[in-house]
This record gives sequence, structure tokens and C-alpha cells, in this order.
Amino acid sequence: MFNYDYNGRRYRLPDFIIPGAAKSGTTTVYRLLSQHPKLFFPPSRKEPFYFSFGGEKPMYSDEQFNSIPIWETEEYLRLFDTAKENQLCGEASTSYLYTYRKSLPLLKDFYGDGLKDLKSLIILRNPIDRAYSHYTYLVRNGYETRTFEEAISKEEIREWKKKRWGFDYLNYGEYTDQVTAFKSVIPQTKVWLLEDLKKGSETTDEMLKFLGVPLMELDTSIKANPSGIPKNKGLVNLLRKNPLAKKIGKALPPSLQGNLKTGRDRLMSKLLTKEPMKPETRKHLTSYFRKDIEKLQTTIDRDLKHWLSD
Repeated sequence: MFNYDYNGRRYRLPDFIIPGAAKSGTTTVYRLLSQHPKLFFPPSRKEPFYFSFGGEKPMYSDEQFNSIPIWETEEYLRLFDTAKENQLCGEASTSYLYTYRKSLPLLKDFYGDGLKDLKSLIILRNPIDRAYSHYTYLVRNGYETRTFEEAISKEEIREWKKKRWGFDYLNYGEYTDQVTAFKSVIPQTKVWLLEDLKKGSETTDEMLKFLGVPLMELDTSIKANPSGIPKNKGLVNLLRKNPLAKKIGKALPPSLQGNLKTGRDRLMSKLLTKEPMKPETRKHLTSYFRKDIEKLQTTIDRDLKHWLSD
């Protein structure tokens, strides 16, 4: 158990984090692990984003986005107040891998020598598919208006990432330096691939063993936070933003909140179209990510040649 003294009070800190990568199955893993009674996640915030800011107010041009991250220290620390003594605390902010140059020094400031005992679960996905999924996710949410080809041009990324970090479709998937830094600073870092989740309980058992909690049967049918192009924007927005549903959801116990979100996501997936990426675009991205993927194979000791097949 990690503690942190702040303004004359002792707070809990996470015992483990899921730092990314975005659109790689991290929300699914969060929902899976949330079923375990020995694991605690803040019921109000799956992604606090704190260690991407650490006391500094976000200064993106999108003011609505600036209101999303928890950047004030005490507000972040209070997220773990309701954890039980026998529970391990965790959080799943997908920004930490992407902002590793900021998040790792901040984590070191908080944990000090205890950083060797913090556990980090990283989930990676083919960066080509990850970029397209991230794009269609932002289309789904009404933030992205360009074609995918426009959105992945370096000139467009340079300008649009000033609005919010999600528009940096390329750097989010350049994993090698990110993972290398995490493994160097947080020795207890373990990497899984999105495709590992298809193994069901075999993979969740590995995760539970890694966290050091008793094995138990989890509902591995969960597929959270679907991406896609809305067939009906009105219905999708109603599912995403319905204030009554959110109010009711917050009043429910955490386990029932998870069930509600899973049901919502299953319904939403039926309202989304999975349009394929253009072959020439996939070829371009395969070329772009090739060197990083080849280096990553050594870093995580996994064969990733299937990521490079057109």
C-alpha cells in the first residue's frame, strides 16, 4: 500500500496503473479488473490524467477539453478515499504512456524509492489500427471533422494537437521509446497486446497473478468504448451524454455502474459503422511505423510481424 502526505493529511496512492496505449483495450481491461473485489478504481473517474499534468492546469486551445483532466493534487488524491484497507488501488489513464516525459518524473516525485514496487500494465495494439480507431472514436464523439488521410498528415497533427492531445494519431503509436522509458523507471511493468484479450481468462489470470490478488472468474465478454462512424449521430450522442442516465449511474454501486456501461457500449456498437481504411493509407502507415514496430519486438520480446502485413 502506498501513502502520500499532502497538506497535513495522509492519502492513498495507486498500487498499480494502466498507462495506455489509448484505443488499445485499456478500458476493457479496466472493466475486467474492476470486477475483482480486491481491486479498487475511483468510481467517478476511469482516467484522471493527473500524472500528465501534476498541479499544472491544462492549456490546450479546446477549453472543453481542459476541463476534463484532474490536475489539482488534492482532488486527485481524494479519488482513492473510499478504498478499503484490503484493496489495491489502481487507475487507468491512457495519457501516461503518450506523455511519458512528463508522467514518469512526476510518478518518481510521488513514489520515490517506492516506484520499484508500483505495478504498470501496458496494453498495446497494432499502431496502424490504433490510429484509425482513435480517429473514428473522435468522429463518434463529434471532435473530428476531417478525412483520416488529412488527420494523419504531420502538418495537420502539428496544428490540431494544440487543441487536445488525442489528435496526435502518429506519436500515440510510436511505442518503443514510451515502453522502454516505463520499463526503465518502473521495473514492474508488464506488456500485453490487444489480441491477448481474445484468450479470455488465460490473460486475465496472468494480470491478476501479476497484481498479486487471488484468481477469480471474470466476465471476459466485455468489449468497452467502441469506435466507429455513427449511423445516427443523435442516438449516439443520447447514449453518450444522457444526463439522466449519468445521474442514475453515479448513484449505483461500482459493480452495477460497470454493468450499465457495458450494456450502453453493446448498444452503441450496433449504432456504429466500421468503414475499412483505404488500402493505400494502410500501406503508408505500415511504412511509417515499420522501424518502430521492428524495434518494439526486441523491447517486449514478442513477434509483431503480423502488424506489418498489408
